[in-house]
Amino acid sequence: MIKFFANNEPYIFILIPIMVAGHLILDIYFPSFEMLAIGQENLWDLDFKLMPLYFSRIGAFFFVCLNAYLLNYVFNTHEFYDRNTYLPSLIYILLIFLFPMSLRLGEDLIAHTFFILSIHQLFNIKQNEDARHMTFLAGFFLGFAITFLPVYAYFLIFIWIGTLTIRPPVMREILLPIFGVIIPLLWVFLVDQHFYTSLISFESKLDYSKYGNILIYIPHAIVLLLIILSNRNILERRSKSSIRYKRILGLVIYTLLFSIIMSIGILIFFQSYFYFTVGAVILSIILPYAYLGARYKWIPSSLLYILLIVNLVKFLY
Repeated sequence: MIKFFANNEPYIFILIPIMVAGHLILDIYFPSFEMLAIGQENLWDLDFKLMPLYFSRIGAFFFVCLNAYLLNYVFNTHEFYDRNTYLPSLIYILLIFLFPMSLRLGEDLIAHTFFILSIHQLFNIKQNEDARHMTFLAGFFLGFAITFLPVYAYFLIFIWIGTLTIRPPVMREILLPIFGVIIPLLWVFLVDQHFYTSLISFESKLDYSKYGNILIYIPHAIVLLLIILSNRNILERRSKSSIRYKRILGLVIYTLLFSIIMSIGILIFFQSYFYFTVGAVILSIILPYAYLGARYKWIPSSLLYILLIVNLVKFLY
């Protein structure tokens, strides 16, 4: 199956909604995994848990598929590989399936959508072209991501880093992302005038205790091995790539490192594993390299299959 996603075969795209639907069907017969998430942080004062179960599942199906397709579009549009591939979509859903967000519509899935749109605008910046439009939209979409999951506020720095990495310093291009972020926050200010406290409080939780931490140790070990394999292939590709590609890929790597460090910090100080979901978007851009260009493809293939098996086994607990 993995090799089909790696090839440029558009019909494989049909498998994404089939896999997501299958995952939701398993939840109907084994409805326990979605109860692991505790707390909501969106600044719109929305309670997604009050949504009827039927609509919540449809919403989760739509946003998981949408995010998978958007990530694939970003990966191929910005030429992270020599040919089109559908591995980013596959990896995204395999990672998201590890979290209850894959079964019920929630703030985190919607935040993913706006975060993907934000980095897409950031990658659109060209060295010799006016970037005011892209930097504003990157901030604007990030602002909406913040309104659904405030932890994304800390990623504003990477819009600045990306802009300054790709283009010479221009004051308007540095300021515009701030205005873009502020606009959505002005709307939620009408709902909650003390929303800024959400930027320093991390209250959402995930309780994986009944699994004996199988959903923490095994996936983390697999992702770590895939990152190591990806790093080797990335280094080989960077040596033969354009300056623009090196800068964009460097930004992706720095963003991934930041999301990992931030998630670990929140885990240590706030005892919450929930925020590891933030890294799923960036990992979906990095991890395809573990397979693409690999000499022994059975190794990353086996790791991805194990991840798929873990996602199936979790329903049996």
